[in-house]
Amino acid sequence: MKIPSKLQRGLAQFSILMLLAVVTWQVLHHTPFGSSDVYPYLSSLSPELVKQCALENRTSPTIVWEDLLAIRSTLPEKAAQPLIEQLKVHVPFSDLDWRSLPPNKRRVVQRHRQILTQYTYYQPKKYSFPVIGTTWFEDSFGADREGGARKHEGTDLFGKEGTPIVSICGGRVEQIGWNRLGGERVGIRGDDGNYYYYAHLQYISSLLVKGNRIEAGESVGTMGHTGDALTTPDHLHFGIELPNGQWINPYPFLAVWQYWGGESSS
Repeated sequence: MKIPSKLQRGLAQFSILMLLAVVTWQVLHHTPFGSSDVYPYLSSLSPELVKQCALENRTSPTIVWEDLLAIRSTLPEKAAQPLIEQLKVHVPFSDLDWRSLPPNKRRVVQRHRQILTQYTYYQPKKYSFPVIGTTWFEDSFGADREGGARKHEGTDLFGKEGTPIVSICGGRVEQIGWNRLGGERVGIRGDDGNYYYYAHLQYISSLLVKGNRIEAGESVGTMGHTGDALTTPDHLHFGIELPNGQWINPYPFLAVWQYWGGESSS
């Protein structure tokens, strides 16, 4: 059966619109961890190594911090030291003598530096620590919840009920109010494209309005134990969801943000 030309044109126009919609969605929801090697590398960096590089940078402030961390995080000490010595005498990263390294190792170091420069999660003072006050936390990402029915998709930061909770970055309030698991919760779409989830709050800041902008360090609410945390000690459940729907482990980021926060208050 022949399809009328008018219908054919309509179908073609619809197909074009759908294609444009898909492309637009991908652009708007482009994840900052867009390449498959970005998050695995960032999450592999121990907070202790980041702090070590920060201390080294203080003694040799002419060294670019990303250069130092890329080299230290990729190479064993024996291979890393000659490169670091070159940095100390002001040799630019692009002019380092790489002849002692196999080409594949050199490319990995260069790629890691590119990631650290482009994705600023570990750079000093770029992100705020979400808890203002005394807190303790550990890496519990992936732990069983509800008898193994689901996995823990965040980090629990424990403290005193009423402890202030703030936004870790600038963005827009995307979700606000009650849900079954999170209780009083706030979801913020960060300027970096990620969704940041603050749950079990005692109170949500009265200044927050869904769709409105929030800046790093501005109040989200106060720590509590609402939702499925009713019988647990007071804590903030903090989660990070990439635009593709993948929840990632916040622990290494939080540990570094806490360190930078302590630096600013010391």
